[in-house]
Formats: sequence, C-alpha cells, structure tokens
Amino acid sequence: MKKVVLIYISFVLLLVAGCSNDNGPIKEVVRPVKTMTVADVGQGKHWSFSGTAEDALESVLSFRVSGKLVYFPGDQIGRKFNEGEIIARLDPADFELEVRQQQAQLERIKANFVRARADVKRIRELYERKVVSKSELDQSEADFKSFRANRNAAEKQLDIARKHLKYTVLKAPFSGWISRTMVKVHQNVQSGQGIVALNAGKQMKMTISIPDTLISNISEGEKVQVCFDAIPGKIFDGKIMEVGVGTNSGATYPVKVYLDNSQKLVRSGMPGNVILLNKFGTDSSIVYVDPSAVAGRTDGSHVVWVIDASTSTAHSRVVKVGDLSTEGLEILEGLHPGEVVVIRGVHSLKEGMKVRLGGGVS
Repeated sequence: MKKVVLIYISFVLLLVAGCSNDNGPIKEVVRPVKTMTVADVGQGKHWSFSGTAEDALESVLSFRVSGKLVYFPGDQIGRKFNEGEIIARLDPADFELEVRQQQAQLERIKANFVRARADVKRIRELYERKVVSKSELDQSEADFKSFRANRNAAEKQLDIARKHLKYTVLKAPFSGWISRTMVKVHQNVQSGQGIVALNAGKQMKMTISIPDTLISNISEGEKVQVCFDAIPGKIFDGKIMEVGVGTNSGATYPVKVYLDNSQKLVRSGMPGNVILLNKFGTDSSIVYVDPSAVAGRTDGSHVVWVIDASTSTAHSRVVKVGDLSTEGLEILEGLHPGEVVVIRGVHSLKEGMKVRLGGGVS
C-alpha cells in the first residue's frame, strides 16, 4: 500500500514540474526571402542574327583607257578624298599626241569642205548661165556632201581623242576613304582594271541569313537594332532594305540591313549582331523571371513561389516554362505581370509559410 502511495505522489510531483516549465505557445517561423516583380514585357521575342559590316557605298575605281600610272596619291589606305579630287593619273603623252593629230586632220578636212562649198556655189551660177552641164553641178554637190560628212566625222574623232585624254585622270566620284589599292605607281594598267576601292563610310550594311521557317515574317522597311562587340554599349538603329527571294546554302535567305554611320564608329569588316524586335510570336501573356525563381519537381513540372502581399505568405504555383533568353526564363503559363515571386530561398519554403521580404528586383 505504501508503494502505491509513493508512486502516486511521484506522479503528481512530475506533473507539477512539467506545468511549471511551459513557456507559452511556439513562435511561428518567418522566412526571409528575396523577391522580384514580374514585369509586363509587352512584346514578342527578340531574335539575333550575326553578320559582318561593310560599306553600303563602295566603288572599285578604274581608268577607261590603258596606260602607265605616273601619279598615284590614292595609294594610301585610309586617306580621304573629297568629290572631284584626283586619285591617280596616267601618262598623257600618247593621248595629247592623238588630240593634236585629230586637230590637224580636222583642219585639213575643213579646208576641203570650205573649198567644196565654194565650188558648188560657183558651178551652180555657171549652170544657171548654161556654161556647165547638169552632171558637173551634181558632181560638185556630191563632193560637198562628202567633205561635210568627213568634217563631221573628224569632229567626232577629235571629241573622242579629247575624252581619252580626260580619261587619263581618275577622280573621286564622291567623298570617301581609300579602303584597298590594287596597283602601284609606274605600273602599266588596262582599261577597266581596278585601281582603288573608295568607301563613302556614312552608311554601312550587313547581310544576315534568315531561316526559311522565319523569312515570311520579314519585310522591307522594318526597323532593327545592330550591336558590335568592338563598340560595347552602343546600339545602332538599322532598317531592312533588301529581302532575298532565293535561298543560300542551308535553306536560309539573305537579308540586307542598312545602318547610319555618320559618327564613323563602324568600320568595314566588323562582326556584329542584328536584333529583330517584336518578331516571331507576340503573345503578350509571355513573361520572364529570374531562372532562380523556378524550381523543378520530380514529376518534371516546374513551380514558383508567389507572395500574397496581404498576408505576407508564400504559395507554390505550377508554371509552364519556355526558352532561356537575355530577358530571363520565359514563363508561358501560370504568371501574370505585377505578381511578386521569390528568387532567393525557394527551396526552404513551405505552403502558406510567412515570409519577410529581404529585397526585391524588377
């Protein structure tokens, strides 16, 4: 009996001790997280295609006559020439001689022409007085017409000789810079042989290749953006000027983009990228988030944690993801602009857990 009483007393004492150690209700855990606000992109995908810049206006200049190159200030790559300035000159001696010969020939023919004209007038007067026959008059008129034709031909030949002399001087057809030289001074050059390449430099062009599955979305006059690794932080405005109708190798179509280069920043040969804006799908429901905001589940689905601003609680939501781009990870379904999602601490959250915002990004 005493043992029973002792056991009962011990139980009561333990119960009293346990009640004395009760510190009240357990505090709710509040998890600090970092968040971002889902932005309204309001546009379609941006596609980038590589190309190489080249001068939109580049001319390979040549002489229209053959000869020896005796003066060549245009042999310096990068030298600027204003419109009308002399780039090169051939030895004019042979062409000056040709001009003098044609002038002498014309003078002789003109003398014969004047004499024939006087003969026609004189013989016509004699014919009217019945002194000469009709055949003599006809012969004098025929000689006059022949000398007139010879005079006209000689004048044309002289004009050609003068043009040949003029063609010995190669002038800049527009203001620009020498980008290439093909010959050297004192070299004999042929008519039509390339001498220099002259670039205007004010406007550049780039040729890009668009896949056949996308070419139907491209049209002339569309605005694009162009960037170059060699010119960081600078975006150039461009415009599509030509869209190819025939394919290149690999089922792609050539598209030419022109951009302004009035600041002379872009040089021929620079590799760059043409960015096509708002192309190939313009679903306004597509938004982008930081890739760290998306967590994968064992069943292959993806979730994000959305913050309820009224209660400061986190709730998981299944989303459909798309491609990863410079804007972030594409969310095709499940999110809307303006919602706040967790981007740091996603793996330690539970449904309905209270959170404390530790910083946000937009």
